Amino acid sequence: MPKPFSKIRSAAIDGRLHNPIYRKCQLKALHDALTKSLPEIQRVIAKDTGNQSTEVKVECWLAMRAIADAYTALDTEKALEEEYALAHGKDSPDAREPVGVVVIEPTSHTFFYSLITALVPALAAGNCVILQVEQSMLETPTYVLKLVENALDADVIHISRTKVNAADIAHRHIRIVSRPGALVAAVVERDADIQAAAKALVAMRFGLRGKSPYAPDIVLVNEWVKKDFLMAARQHSIQFISDGPQQPVAGGRKLEAMGLLDEIVKEGFSNVVSAGHDGIILEIENRKSFLTQRKLQEKCLGVLAVSSMDDAIDTARKLGRLSAAYIFTTPAAAKYICDFVDADLCFVNHVPTNLLFGPVAPVGKPLDHAEGTRYPTSLFTVPKPRYITKPALISRIESILAGAVSPQLHKLEAEASAPLPDMKRPERQNGIGFFHQGIVTGGILVLSAIISTTGGLAYCGFKYLWPFVRAL
Repeated sequence: MPKPFSKIRSAAIDGRLHNPIYRKCQLKALHDALTKSLPEIQRVIAKDTGNQSTEVKVECWLAMRAIADAYTALDTEKALEEEYALAHGKDSPDAREPVGVVVIEPTSHTFFYSLITALVPALAAGNCVILQVEQSMLETPTYVLKLVENALDADVIHISRTKVNAADIAHRHIRIVSRPGALVAAVVERDADIQAAAKALVAMRFGLRGKSPYAPDIVLVNEWVKKDFLMAARQHSIQFISDGPQQPVAGGRKLEAMGLLDEIVKEGFSNVVSAGHDGIILEIENRKSFLTQRKLQEKCLGVLAVSSMDDAIDTARKLGRLSAAYIFTTPAAAKYICDFVDADLCFVNHVPTNLLFGPVAPVGKPLDHAEGTRYPTSLFTVPKPRYITKPALISRIESILAGAVSPQLHKLEAEASAPLPDMKRPERQNGIGFFHQGIVTGGILVLSAIISTTGGLAYCGFKYLWPFVRAL
């Protein structure tokens, strides 16, 4: 086994970070080191990414806030009380222990925040950490990782430039798995606030140069309001789409949006509504377009017309399970769409801009909507309940198994065969539901048509027969 992993394994086995006081010391050391170097961190991030100054500052603020929040939440007195609960004759049913070793592979998107948002809760939970980071020509990973490595105990963190295998670790460990390639879709219905929807979706798609995994890859707009939405989107995109020279980015890479535009023109399935040197808005005219199945990494907003809510749902489901869906409509209609759209997260009438930063949330784990936390501390622990008191149920079972008499057994059988209480149905609520409203509305329209037709036929019949009646 490589020596660095031996050190990590040894530290995990001896519980180096199990002491909550030591954990707080490590978090403070990390916070102090990064705070002193924050101006330089912002400089290298801006150079590598070409992101706006405000975006860089927000990323750094989120990262430092994550450390501060973890430090504050770590209650050393409570942790010690829980640790010694058994010694004081108390149960500890909610006790948890660290996994041991956490393997983290930060994403390139907002690298600094992506690293810190996973590293900090892993440390706060008492784990040793292996950072798996590939070699890169970018300055940010090299600079930030050096700071992190120097700030923390050398035995609790290791940076690996090659893939880490389970056999190398040889200890209980965890890798957080997410779906970075999953698509994100938005649905804009005809009764939505078109201006608000366009403003939110444009900001989410074009922010951070279109790199966020939570930016909408496709917008499904009701055909009745498609024109209005495209006009609003074009209006709100002015601050993001530039007609001047593109902002320089490390490595002199070709502007991604222009490269994508070449593919779009060649395919011929989309109409360009607006285009600048660093962003485009498209009307997708053919559902066979590659834009309906592609995870975008460019400042490109693709809009596809749908005929109804059901059409939007069917189209969204063909995209696979979405990592997020943004629904713009009335609450009742949004409830219907959210029920049937296949997505990890649904947001109604707003877009969570805090999700612009950082990676996709791990599979099957809840996301803190308010905080945007991808990795709660509990994710890096495993349950380990501890009990010292004996419940009454156990005492009763023991007494029965030890030699129950006939009355006790009869009582046991009576309890086992006792009928369940009748279910109390909820009282009929005022008003009617979304489905029922549609049925009632449809019924009224059909009935109105029948009455109108019957009345018209009766009138025509009466006019036709009246002369014969008079003649009689």
